[in-house]
Amino acid sequence: MKVPTGRFLRIGVAILVLLALVVGGRALIQKKKRDLAQAPRYQAPTTLVDTAIVYVGDLTEVHEYLAVVEPVQSVNITARVTATLETVDVGEGDKVAVGQSLLTLDNRQTDAQLAAIQAQIKQTQADLQGNKATVTALEESFAYWSREAERDTQLAKSETIAPAQAEATVEKKNDAKGKLRAAKQKSTSIGQQILSLEARRAELKTILSYANIQSPFEGVVTARLVDPGDQAAPGKPLLVIESTGAMMIAFDVPQTDFPSVKAGLVVMFKVDGKAREAIITRLYPSLNRARMVRAEVVLNNELAAGLTSGQYLTATVALNAHKSVPLIPIGALIEGELGSDARVFVVANGVLSWRQVQILGTACEQAAIEGVEAGEEVVLHSFLGWARLADGMEVRARP
Repeated sequence: MKVPTGRFLRIGVAILVLLALVVGGRALIQKKKRDLAQAPRYQAPTTLVDTAIVYVGDLTEVHEYLAVVEPVQSVNITARVTATLETVDVGEGDKVAVGQSLLTLDNRQTDAQLAAIQAQIKQTQADLQGNKATVTALEESFAYWSREAERDTQLAKSETIAPAQAEATVEKKNDAKGKLRAAKQKSTSIGQQILSLEARRAELKTILSYANIQSPFEGVVTARLVDPGDQAAPGKPLLVIESTGAMMIAFDVPQTDFPSVKAGLVVMFKVDGKAREAIITRLYPSLNRARMVRAEVVLNNELAAGLTSGQYLTATVALNAHKSVPLIPIGALIEGELGSDARVFVVANGVLSWRQVQILGTACEQAAIEGVEAGEEVVLHSFLGWARLADGMEVRARP
């Protein structure tokens, strides 16, 4: 059978087209491969980090506490006896001197009692003098009858007088002896009575001395709590007096700071923006309810100038001083507490490496450490934290 010539022609054209497509596609693939081989390879961007240079310097550890200004001396003036207030001689804000009269109590009743006691003492002393004269007379009488009794007893033995007469004389001697003993006992009793009355008189004089209440030291009246006519009683505050001139600042120290905060350490504070320095004068060893110890810093007149009682301020206590030690920002430390081990990332030739260090102290966002050298570069804590960094990672310091 004869095949049509047109059909062969169409088949041949199709084969030629297919071959052309295959060859062209292969050439295109080879070209793409050559282009890709010549293109620069993709590399992940180097991690940027913030760094700081280790330097050698001095660092003084400080702790800050909220302190209050107080007078060196402060006292609540109270009465020692219960009585009506007759006068109140001072008011709030008044300055007072040592021994100055502050208040006067009504002492009329005590005055009357003292006058009565004085009269009793005089009368009793007169009674004692009279009884002493009686004792003297009875001593003379007893001496006389003692001699008479001895004489009559000898005469009765020699039968010069009757025994009854001698016995009567001895009886008079014994009677005089009894009266003399009673008179002496009365003198002793009167003497004890006088001593008792004198003790009562001294007590009343002491009570009278309490009637005028005086200032125990130089200062200023900061509170007047009573007026004339009010009742005063032991333990009831009448006035409050605070010393002037020298003052002190006081603050509480928590238990965790006990090993570091000691008497004699320097305390820095500011008055009207100007820095002043003093030292811790004393620490009270007993804890208060908040488990803290009270620290006091006594200030002389110059250091206390410009301060007022009740004023609050920041007391900065200087603790350990570290001289010529490596210093880095606190933000470069990873974990660790004061006195313990911590770690830092050190950058050398663009590569991170762990470094274990020991914290010597911290102050003002700086840390004194051991384990790094001056001039080395450490990584600062970043926003994303330490989790994105690792030992051996390539990094680049942020410009």
